[in-house]
Amino acid sequence: MKAIRLTLCQLCHNDVRGYLIPTRLMSSVTQMHEGQVKVRPFSEIPGPKGIYQWPVIGTVLHYKPFTKHTPEKIHRLMNELFDKYGPVVKFRMGPQTVAVCDPKDFETVFRNEGQYPVRPTLDIVTAYNKRNGHKETFAQLQGEEWHARRTPLNKRLVRSDSASYYLEQQGQVAEDLVRALAKEDLTAVDFQDLFYRYASESIFLVAFNRRLGLFEEEPDKISTDFVQAAKTSTQMLQDALLGKLFMTKWLKNSSYKKFEALLNFQKKVTADCVMEARKVLEDRMKSGDFKADEPNLLFSLLSEKNMTDEDINDAVGTLYAAGTESTAKNLQTFFYTLALNPEKQEILRQEILNILGANGILTAQALSQMAFLKAALKESFRLYPPAAVGIIRVLPVDVTLGQYAVPAGTQIIMFSPRPSKTHFENPNQFLPERWLRSEENVKKDTSLGFIVLPFGHGPRNCIGRRFATQEMYLATTKVLQNFKIDVAPESKSTQFIYKMFIEPEEPIKFKFTKLH
Repeated sequence: MKAIRLTLCQLCHNDVRGYLIPTRLMSSVTQMHEGQVKVRPFSEIPGPKGIYQWPVIGTVLHYKPFTKHTPEKIHRLMNELFDKYGPVVKFRMGPQTVAVCDPKDFETVFRNEGQYPVRPTLDIVTAYNKRNGHKETFAQLQGEEWHARRTPLNKRLVRSDSASYYLEQQGQVAEDLVRALAKEDLTAVDFQDLFYRYASESIFLVAFNRRLGLFEEEPDKISTDFVQAAKTSTQMLQDALLGKLFMTKWLKNSSYKKFEALLNFQKKVTADCVMEARKVLEDRMKSGDFKADEPNLLFSLLSEKNMTDEDINDAVGTLYAAGTESTAKNLQTFFYTLALNPEKQEILRQEILNILGANGILTAQALSQMAFLKAALKESFRLYPPAAVGIIRVLPVDVTLGQYAVPAGTQIIMFSPRPSKTHFENPNQFLPERWLRSEENVKKDTSLGFIVLPFGHGPRNCIGRRFATQEMYLATTKVLQNFKIDVAPESKSTQFIYKMFIEPEEPIKFKFTKLH
């Protein structure tokens, strides 16, 4: 038994995804750092001990039936750990993990993530790619391979004007949403579905150069099946992230087979759409109707000499998958926030009407003047953080977090939901004004800028963030031109959970009242 326990303890010092944690920082001797500031060793970081540090088992013990928590409410578990152990906690979330909630520690992590930031990968995706002979997908890559795949996308997706090319086309999708919201007798589930259809339709237009047709009376079956496959596989990825599907790494069990079938279908639809776009591009090039500098994402990727068809399929497939679920849920949460704060909703409506009028179309120039709109969305992100635990990184160097030495290779969670409340005045109030530029709002503490980062930070931030925010701006301006947003009494105390991204525990019953 002693030998077995020794083996398990040794395993606790290794990330199960392959990042070896150096043992040199495991010493029980307190180190000195930066001019006699005491730095305590990794082994002294507080957190659940004993069996809670065992691989796999240690993660499972944090959830029902062993505690009151479920993976969907992991944010509550995290707050409980910080309440009990302090601002730096060591525990098992898959691999050995250190969680921090002080924004000064967030700043330390981001300033040490290096040229090629590392974030956790998912074993189920790696297993799928290997078993099907595919390259590792863009989101799974690390190091120079990741950088090589990301570089051509940065040129097309990260520029400040990269999304504005699609403003008019995505604006038409927003008008479809308005028409759908005007229908009577919509249920809470109907509203939730409409937000998902809007987000899916909008980003599909960018990724694949055509509409899905989800707002038509009878959408095409392939389109609806594609959307459902993306929704289901995203939920399975959340399960994998929280350790539910760890056996799929070794076994082709029923969960893995379901995941494989879903991805195979999505890949086929993606490949067919890209092939169709390639034919259109070739025809336009032959007729001389194509300009090399046209800011069309898919056409520009198809013209990229350093990208294979598989690379392109992966890029646009990732953009679609990442930009649907998250945008739909964040838009729903933003509308909920506006509904609960009618006076702020009215200030925002007046800004929109002053700049666009009652029927005007959102343009890049008009959007640049809408300071309150941008501040309101950011404040919604602060009140309702999109991701359950914030941002995760695995650093290439040793760092000091709090007063503890954390070795290279350790999985680090920057739990931003906690300082989103603790580091702001009147934290439970929806106050977009706190983000408006003024002398009073300028913060001298630079670390505060690392709290509300809904799309990540640094080289590894979300590639689709400009499109996601544009879609939310479009939907908000068009809806507020036409409706007053409210919610039914039973939805005013909605609780939120996390299934990959934030969502209401029960669907929200919205009320959209026509203004004219």
